[in-house]
Amino acid sequence: MKKYVVLLVIPFLMLSACSNDDDNGIENPDLLGKWRLIEQLVDPGDGSGTFQTVSSNQELEFLAEGVLQVSNGSLCSLSVDTEGNSTESYSLDEGKITADCNNFIGISFEIKEGRLFLYFSCIEGCAQKYQKI
Repeated sequence: MKKYVVLLVIPFLMLSACSNDDDNGIENPDLLGKWRLIEQLVDPGDGSGTFQTVSSNQELEFLAEGVLQVSNGSLCSLSVDTEGNSTESYSLDEGKITADCNNFIGISFEIKEGRLFLYFSCIEGCAQKYQKI
């Protein structure tokens, strides 16, 4: 049943995420390099969530040519305790990360105030905050 709810909510989320703002910060050359997960959005499902500090060794390394290396974790799970490494792809034009996950539509990202934010497609707010290392 949860799968059907998610399938119904995804189009709504995609439409509500549209914006006419062309300056979303992802063209910033500072995206290249290594980033460490420092906070995760914790939301009880009512939109009142806030970012909470996490203890994680998960790192992302954005390389040229749209290659993203994930160390000590997975973008397929919001768990900060996962292990493993993977290589994914990203697009600056679309502001999206494409991960090799089952039934996965992508992760949007942006740089704000020197931090990298990843936004996952979830019913409640799902996001992670990274700091450049």
